Amino acid sequence: MMMDESRSQRDAASFRDPSGYVFRRDGRIFRAIDRDCHRILGELIDGGVLGRLIEQRLLVGTRPVDDPELLSTLRHEHPGYEHFVEHDLIEPITYPYEWSASMLADAALLTLDLQERLLEAGHSLKDATPYNVQFMGGRPVFIDVSSIERPARLDVWIALGQFGQMFTFPLLLHRHHGWDLRSYFVGSLGGRDLEQVSRSLGRLGRWRPRNLLDVTLPLLFHRRASRMTNDGRSRLERENPDPRAQLMNLRRLRTKVRALAHGYRPRSTWSDYTSTCSYADQSEAAKKAAVERYLRSIGPATVLDIGCNTGDYSRIAARCGARVVAADADHDAVELLHRRLRNESAAITPMVLDLSSPSPAIGYLNRERPSFLDRVGADCVLALALIHHLHVSGNLPLPAIRDLFAALTRRHVILEFVPPHDPMFRRLMTFRSTRHDDFTIEACRDAFATAFEVVDEQPIPDSPRTLMLLTKKA
Repeated sequence: MMMDESRSQRDAASFRDPSGYVFRRDGRIFRAIDRDCHRILGELIDGGVLGRLIEQRLLVGTRPVDDPELLSTLRHEHPGYEHFVEHDLIEPITYPYEWSASMLADAALLTLDLQERLLEAGHSLKDATPYNVQFMGGRPVFIDVSSIERPARLDVWIALGQFGQMFTFPLLLHRHHGWDLRSYFVGSLGGRDLEQVSRSLGRLGRWRPRNLLDVTLPLLFHRRASRMTNDGRSRLERENPDPRAQLMNLRRLRTKVRALAHGYRPRSTWSDYTSTCSYADQSEAAKKAAVERYLRSIGPATVLDIGCNTGDYSRIAARCGARVVAADADHDAVELLHRRLRNESAAITPMVLDLSSPSPAIGYLNRERPSFLDRVGADCVLALALIHHLHVSGNLPLPAIRDLFAALTRRHVILEFVPPHDPMFRRLMTFRSTRHDDFTIEACRDAFATAFEVVDEQPIPDSPRTLMLLTKKA
């Protein structure tokens, strides 16, 4: 029987798990679960394990649906399922190809910590993928309760190979070979296999000590296992309730992941923008005061800070009561923002994102992982010290920038106009011959007039730049 979609909207990414699926209903997030998953969650609830994991912020808030009327309605809308849980709502959803290296590492550490806690209760995770993790206030939380099982064998982790493909390998390649996470994941949602990673490391690289336990030896074992007889495979599947060997390996992996993340030193140009830009202290203070005044006057519930750099203005927006998405194309800037959020949590979700080429819709039927534009929108867009980057580096004319902002905001844009004679504009023009004499604030007003009204303008003191508060036309 087909699901009744009159009220429930099934998550397009939630179809591979045979234990159930996620759906949205009336602005709330639910999960339909089968009898086995219901039984396992019941064990964890009765033993106090689930409550502790939620309290420790390892697991997203999860509650069984026990209201008789709602339960009856959900059973009618989801034929074949008798049991449901409700999760806390997390918005927006982000994916590992939009994370910095430390975000992926923190998701990996969360997965290892959760696996260790579950082992203590005789349970385990049956998969280990960053798509089961989201970020709230800069901190990771596990979202897939149907991934928990009670396995017969606890000395090895059935998801260890997937953990390598989805966490260890991309962190290794990023740290030591310069790979970016977008190139690793977008072309292969399930990560890269041992053979692919081994070839990327090269003949000598695969024998480096850092690669032996996680790439080279597993590859040799995998090749041998593929030639095993059924009798050999059956020996690998024998029951073993002793988790000590697995716990030792989990702790080794935790040390390795931490070292890979902590050893990375951000060094890009824009990650140090605040110390290299042309602002005087007085100009920066005036700009911050004006932005905060605009935000408090319009009171947005959600803000998208595009070109956020290391997040100073995202924090102002969060301080004004908004839930903020902070996006920047520069990995290292987002890396520094995430590291700061570890110690100073705020309602900010960082993302590594090139706005001129945002994350596409990918996966099964191009619906499994929706595009950035389908997932992220806001009451207000902050576009500070950004328009010249989009115009020069992104080669976007003013009408295209206007249309982009109109697609991203529901109501307002706080725009900083940067003219061609600004020092940072001239810096972008190094080794470029194109002239931008027509890139003026008057041209900006004219281009934006078809979609926005200018509510206010304020020159930034001791700077050629101008702040503009724009309201989207109905």
